[in-house]
Amino acid sequence: MCAGLTVFATLQCVRAAIATQPIVVAVRNVAKGTAITREAVELREAPSDGSLSNAFHTLDDAVGLIAQVGIGAHDVLMSGMARASPVVPQGHTSIEVRLASVADGLIPGDKVTLSSATMTDAEMQSGTPNVADMPNGTETPSGMANDMPDGGVDAQLRTICAEALLTGKPAKDAQGNTIAVFAMPPNEAAVVLRVQEYSAVIATIN
Repeated sequence: MCAGLTVFATLQCVRAAIATQPIVVAVRNVAKGTAITREAVELREAPSDGSLSNAFHTLDDAVGLIAQVGIGAHDVLMSGMARASPVVPQGHTSIEVRLASVADGLIPGDKVTLSSATMTDAEMQSGTPNVADMPNGTETPSGMANDMPDGGVDAQLRTICAEALLTGKPAKDAQGNTIAVFAMPPNEAAVVLRVQEYSAVIATIN
């Protein structure tokens, strides 16, 4: 019995001699672009190691952040894997934007350029594209040559908001349209709201 106690005491001394640190570990999968909840993580002890210097060491540091990558159960949460939820900057407003582009890769906090594919101003007013005034080879604002066949419509890509901040994960509405909430200056918001009523809006990550 004395021998057993001696071994136990020795193991306890060895364990105490190994420095440890708290780390945040996922206990369930967290999808990219979603918030990290308290139920999705727990605090565990791990040996002190330089490779874990960028890990989250308290639950408060991780809970509420937005996952920048897909996080699997048992993954150690590192600082590059999540970032703070975006907030609307001072002097900006938030609006819902109907996107024609695929939004699966967008996550809250991304800054994008919103553009619309429109006809020329004269064509917009008349409702009829003036193809005769746009010979083949005409340079469009996007830098692409106009090689549309005769009778086609020459669409131009125009920037309607140079830097829009995505504040929430894009979702589908009842009609199947992709809706995303962006923060931007009020004057640009007014333009976007008007343009999306008659033109497709495309988001490009800055």
